[in-house]
Formats: sequence, C-alpha cells, structure tokens
Amino acid sequence: MKARYLIYDVTTPRGVCRLEAVTNVPQWAHMHKSEPQAGRFPADASFRMSRDFPKDIKLADSLSNTNDFLVVSEKLKDFLAQEEFLAHNEVHPVAIVNHKGRKETARYFIIHQIDDPACVDETKTKGAKSKLMPDEYSVMKKLVLDETKIPPDYAIFRAAQYKSRILFRSDVAEKIQAAGFTGLKFSELKGYDDFY
Repeated sequence: MKARYLIYDVTTPRGVCRLEAVTNVPQWAHMHKSEPQAGRFPADASFRMSRDFPKDIKLADSLSNTNDFLVVSEKLKDFLAQEEFLAHNEVHPVAIVNHKGRKETARYFIIHQIDDPACVDETKTKGAKSKLMPDEYSVMKKLVLDETKIPPDYAIFRAAQYKSRILFRSDVAEKIQAAGFTGLKFSELKGYDDFY
C-alpha cells in the first residue's frame, strides 16, 4: 500500500551551499513551537552561507540550514502556492548572504509550519517523551501517523507531538519531483531511521 505521507529531507548536491543559522530573527526558537510570525517576522532576516564550506556557492531549490527550517527558492515557493499546497503554513522572505558578505539576487523563503495536527499514533509509535514538554517526543525510533487526524488540506506540516521532521503529502512530493526541483528528497515512514 502506497504511503500517503512522506518525510522531507534536504539534500545538498555537489557545490551547493549550506546555510548557517538565521540572523536578525531574535525569536526564531518560537518558530520551532509552530508559533505564527505573521506581522512580526523581520524584513531583514537572512542566512549566511556556511563558512565551513567556503567553496560551495551554488543554490538549490531547497537549502540546508542549521535551524532545520524549510528554506526554498522563489520558484519552488511559487509552485507550492500555485498548487495550493501551503495551507497551515506561513511564507517569510529571507536573504541569502554569500561568502563575500553580499546578498544573492535570488529570492528565498522560509515555509513555516503552523497549526500542527496532533496526528501521531502513540499506540504504534516508538519513542520517548520530553520531560520538559511531555506532549512531545524528544526521542523517536519509529513514527506512525493516525491519518484520520490529518485534515485533507494539510499538504506540508509537522506533527504536533513530533515537530523535528517536516511531512509532505505523497502527491505533493511526486509533483515536486516531477517538476525537477533540487535539494530535497522524500522517504517513507516505514523503515525510516534518520530521526533526530
């Protein structure tokens, strides 16, 4: 049976940059709690290319960053918007600063997940809950979703009980791959072992 939801992973093709932490966003940690940022996200938010990889200067449609945000090109953002895949997500523009300290002309965006559904099937999932946030998993070994708790308009989201990984509806992932976008891949939950 075909999986309805897939785990998103960023990939970094040869020569493509990786990004450091977002700058000029003092409350960025609140975004990991899925707090809406509309109306207060800074206009000067940016990511610097990682100084650990000074020769990597190319750009992909999805870029790795130390915040684990979904950072995408304008082309991919427009595609997702046109296909109406951005329900329960906010879109915030960010600049990419290259190794010379200059802003790239290419426009990039954070796709920020909000309104996360409580869709983890806790009877089948294997992991450990956080002592600080007892409603969320801090350790995950096997993730199983209760798809009956995911409304049909959720195409890109994080599960409320496990926000560390971004989930894509499989039809969305297929369209992204068919369109040839770069820097991202998708994996089925079954057998997945790269949780963090």
